Amino acid sequence: MSAEHPTSQSQPWIRASEVGEFTFCARAWWFSRVQGLPSANVEALARGVQAHRRHARRVIAARALVLAGLIALGLALALLFL
Repeated sequence: MSAEHPTSQSQPWIRASEVGEFTFCARAWWFSRVQGLPSANVEALARGVQAHRRHARRVIAARALVLAGLIALGLALALLFL
């Protein structure tokens, strides 16, 4: 579904994911956006959402580990030069 810019009620915004959906299948995009019909592959979409959530958690954990490593490196360097 498209989102509208907070200051513009007349011009709906098209998200990048909608462009991808249109490129993959213009008819499916039309059914979803113009007709408002739900997707027929709800199970696959739910699995995709779960996969993206798992991936996001892993990315967050990896970033935390990088930050912890940088802090440890900074502390080590500080102790080395004291």
